[in-house]
Amino acid sequence: MTDQTLSSTLPAAPVPVPSPPRTGVGALARRTLRDTAYLLPTFPLALASFVVLVTGLSLAAGLLVVVGGVLVAVATLWAGTVFAAIERTRLAARGTTLAPVVYTRPTGGLLSRALATLRDPRRWATVLHGIGALALATVTWSVAITWWAGTLGGLTFWFWSRWLPQDNTGLVDLLRLPVSESVLNLAFGVVLLVTMPAVLRWCAEAHAAWARLLLTGASRAALAAQVQDLTERRSAAAAAEAQSLRRLERDIHDGPQQRLVRLAMDLSVAERRLADDPDAARALLGEARTQAAETLAELRALSRGIAPPVLADRGLAAAVSAVAARATMTTSVDVALPDGARPAEPVENAAYFVVTEALANVAKHAEATRAHVAVTTEARDDGRVMLVQVTDDGVGGAALAKGHGLAGLADRVEGLGGHLSVESPDGGPTVVTATLPWS
Repeated sequence: MTDQTLSSTLPAAPVPVPSPPRTGVGALARRTLRDTAYLLPTFPLALASFVVLVTGLSLAAGLLVVVGGVLVAVATLWAGTVFAAIERTRLAARGTTLAPVVYTRPTGGLLSRALATLRDPRRWATVLHGIGALALATVTWSVAITWWAGTLGGLTFWFWSRWLPQDNTGLVDLLRLPVSESVLNLAFGVVLLVTMPAVLRWCAEAHAAWARLLLTGASRAALAAQVQDLTERRSAAAAAEAQSLRRLERDIHDGPQQRLVRLAMDLSVAERRLADDPDAARALLGEARTQAAETLAELRALSRGIAPPVLADRGLAAAVSAVAARATMTTSVDVALPDGARPAEPVENAAYFVVTEALANVAKHAEATRAHVAVTTEARDDGRVMLVQVTDDGVGGAALAKGHGLAGLADRVEGLGGHLSVESPDGGPTVVTATLPWS
């Protein structure tokens, strides 16, 4: 029997037509507040990055003749990377999405990793951004403070002017203007209020342009590493697919094909004996029926390696639920996916195969009485991922070593840019977790 708890089984909803951007007073006010929230911390952060990075570079230059200078330089570059990540996060919160940045991935020993970091122009670009941001932030932060102070002071002058000294000489008296001090300040506040959205947006966009210039892109070494990584993933996926096809071909040849040959022979003999020996023919037909049932059961077992129509028609939740219903142990299912959303088709297929293969291993080797399948999503810095986890209460001892059923599954998952892990201490429980990119 199967205990199933499905959180999302709805088919994918049609893509909604995007509505035109809202340009009303409320939207303008919210945008101005977002720009303000972005600009106010700009100067303190820029000052902190300037002090840290300039100090680090100066110290590294002074110690360059010794190994310590290299380590200080590497630490400075990593500090620049941290400040760059903070800036990208703040811009994303404002609503400005930058193109991705790819750094060279250091490998090897400590010295090799340090030299690889020092050769990465993208990391030096983050240091340049952190140092140069101070001059830009000084201007934009001052403008933002001035506009807000002038706006609030001008609009509320009528209230707080009563506490000014009586002998105070204002701008109206100096210029001999034909208006009162309150009217002049009110007009000044209104002008600043009207121009504030455009001015603050210009200030924020200046920082966004500076970040686009220095905090995006990839070095040549990083691009080469990406190409190598994609090549390895493609090779792993192709190897996993080829291994699955060879195994399927071997299983069909050794199993259902041999049974079908025997079934044909039994039916042929039964046909010849039907007239002169009905009892023997009846026995042969009974054996043929048994052979047909066993062949059907074996074909159903082999079909685990082929994505079923229910996966394409009704989605992962329904397909996983059907697999759990056929399991030999009590299996509960919890699929929590965004309403109306489905991952990319290769990712959905891989998630289905993870569940089927893991449950098949549980049935064959785990000696388990219960299993649980959980499918969830998680937002990460590099995008949304899908987590597929199969847990059982068996004896443990599962591994990803070559020759085990999970090894080919790991290649399939890694070919999509994901990762498969197995935690299976002796005595259990066993937890198989696949992390797959959403798209």
